[in-house]
Amino acid sequence: MAHVNQPPARGLRVGTWNVREGWKGEGDDTGTHDVVRLIQDLDLDVLALQEVPFHGGRSPMLESIAGQTPLRHVAGHVLSQAMHVPGSAGIALAARLPLEDVNRVILPNPELAANGLRSFDKGLMTARMPWQGRMIAVAGLHMVPFGRFGRRAEDPAFSHVWDRAGKEIERVMLPLTFVGGDFNTPRRDLLGLPLEPVHSTGRDAVLHSEGARAVTLKTVETFSDHPALVVEFALAWSRNHRAG
Repeated sequence: MAHVNQPPARGLRVGTWNVREGWKGEGDDTGTHDVVRLIQDLDLDVLALQEVPFHGGRSPMLESIAGQTPLRHVAGHVLSQAMHVPGSAGIALAARLPLEDVNRVILPNPELAANGLRSFDKGLMTARMPWQGRMIAVAGLHMVPFGRFGRRAEDPAFSHVWDRAGKEIERVMLPLTFVGGDFNTPRRDLLGLPLEPVHSTGRDAVLHSEGARAVTLKTVETFSDHPALVVEFALAWSRNHRAG
């Protein structure tokens, strides 16, 4: 298919999706084809992915996204062993235009355990991307599933985890900033950042700075236990805010 390297004549389309390591169920090894097809259909500009499968440091899923969708620019971050498929799992950012100043962070692991499960390392990625002659900041987050261990995300014992994530995002924030992720809680405020949540339910959300206005919100059910969340934004550019 033809790749689009220039911003389309519409608002910025931001998505987030936990792909559950591409695992579709017993007897199915990978949902890479389904991931690629959905991304093609949604016509995204930037996408935060969680539970991306990696093998030997490579991700065939990310390579397929880069080769078969308009999101030609991908960056991954391996975090832990995979639960459903062989290899490792992590997070990624995929974008229509080049990702600059990519930063990968492993968040503090609270070392939770319950019912034979333990908390794996979680993390975030931050980057900047040119858009319509300016720069925007983007981030992808995957937070610890506190509820799976019978704990609450807002427990003061976990404030250092949220504080670390918030400070890493704050460090790269621009007047137009977008954060997509699996928060594993409806509490979007725990990052302590001046970012507004697009109203959504459950664990997944896209946050944005006040210079952006959500125009449409689409939730797409997928093979994963998470839907894909896609938001189109109208952007209010500052006259003095230009790409440097």
